[in-house]
Amino acid sequence: MRRYLVIANQTLATHQLRQELLLRAESEPSLFHFLVPNTEDEDYSVDWIENDGAVEPGRAGAEARLKFALTSVRAAGASALGALGDPDPLRAVELQMQCSNYDEIIVSLLPEKSSRWFTADLPNRISRSVQVSVTTIIAKDG
Repeated sequence: MRRYLVIANQTLATHQLRQELLLRAESEPSLFHFLVPNTEDEDYSVDWIENDGAVEPGRAGAEARLKFALTSVRAAGASALGALGDPDPLRAVELQMQCSNYDEIIVSLLPEKSSRWFTADLPNRISRSVQVSVTTIIAKDG
């Protein structure tokens, strides 16, 4: 079974992320572990809207998006689990990598103009920190 660590927050419910995960799940048995940094309310992008409405900040919003992602991937027949992690996404990944082994890390980002993770060069920083491939998925504007 191929194991994926998926790091996302505001983009957990996007079509782009879901499609990428389902493609992987269709090609071979897969386990997706969603890791959602427990982002502070003030760090959410206020100018980005998901297709189905505004992004709810804070822990409750992150938990709701995580539940949606888990349900969506499981409904497609893949195995999925997830948790909230450290507010710093790089630290969250590093801590999770100490607990489990993964074949690939998938980082889901907001569009460049809205993304703090993009500005912080998160995918490249993760890639330098771990020994597995890192794939970046960028959500389209809502």
